[in-house]
Amino acid sequence: MEFDLSISEEPKKPPRLVLVGGPGMGKTTFGTHCKEPVFILTEDGCAANVPKIPKKGKLEKWEDILGAVGFLIREEHDRKTVVIDVMNAAESLCKSYICETKFGGRMMPDRGKEGYMQWGQGDKLMHQEFLRMLNGLDLLRENKDMMVVLLVHEGLHRQGNALGDDFLKIGGAMHKYTWNAVMEWADQIGHITKDHVAITKQGDKVAKQKGSNKRVCYFEGGPGRDAKSRAGYEMPESIEFSYENYIKALKGA
Repeated sequence: MEFDLSISEEPKKPPRLVLVGGPGMGKTTFGTHCKEPVFILTEDGCAANVPKIPKKGKLEKWEDILGAVGFLIREEHDRKTVVIDVMNAAESLCKSYICETKFGGRMMPDRGKEGYMQWGQGDKLMHQEFLRMLNGLDLLRENKDMMVVLLVHEGLHRQGNALGDDFLKIGGAMHKYTWNAVMEWADQIGHITKDHVAITKQGDKVAKQKGSNKRVCYFEGGPGRDAKSRAGYEMPESIEFSYENYIKALKGA
């Protein structure tokens, strides 16, 4: 390999975007508005007239998810965005695959044979297997110049705190190993929520809503949520959530 100090003038690759949010927040709709999308479906819910793998229903095996990514890498096509809807279900299929192939379908040890849950071995193997999919998505980005959008249902993670009490943080409803892998891999992580809070004032028996009902996507993380935008893919702290506003903010940055 030859080394030199010249500056690379290659164009910036499309972003690797992760969108976290509850049901009905518009994650799938966002995906359908992306440039020339193709959906890899692990749950029902995308009724839009866009290319889907599979054409009907959803993928039921982890091997089929890897196969779908491999198909998009090998074949010539005009797709510019790949959307996985949703990552939580993809993780469940990965877990089932590891349990069946590495532990004979045993979640717990049985008659001297190891089980998935023993010493956390299954989760560690699932993490390694999950990286295969992320590496395949990187090949799509590098070789086919495709934007990658991962849709994730939100959940809570317990966050250790060396300077105080542990606390809960909003993130993807996934195991900590796989969620951490996704966070490290992503260029952008947006948390979609409605711009209101519930407040109980003195004398009130029931909390009342304060704020608007607009859907907002946060790209700045903190003690309460996992979110980020990597250097070169900077985003505002938050945007009113839509594909059009996302592209406008991305180009503005």
